[in-house]
Amino acid sequence: MRIKEYDRVKTLIEKEGHPAGSVGVVVSLYSAGPACEVELWDENECPIDVVTFLFDELEVIHTN
Repeated sequence: MRIKEYDRVKTLIEKEGHPAGSVGVVVSLYSAGPACEVELWDENECPIDVVTFLFDELEVIHTN
C-alpha cells in the first residue's frame, strides 16, 4: 500500500524516544525518497512530536 498524506499510521520501530506502536498521521511526504514526516499522537490523539520515518518503518492503519 502506498503511503499518502493524512494516512493514519503505526510505527514499527522505536525512534527519537517514541516506542514502536506509536500512532500518528502523515503530514508531509519527501519527493526525493520513500520517507515522510509523521505527527505522533498521545493516547488522547493530541500531537506530541513530528518525526521523519521511512515508509518501511510504518504500517498504514487508516487511509483517507
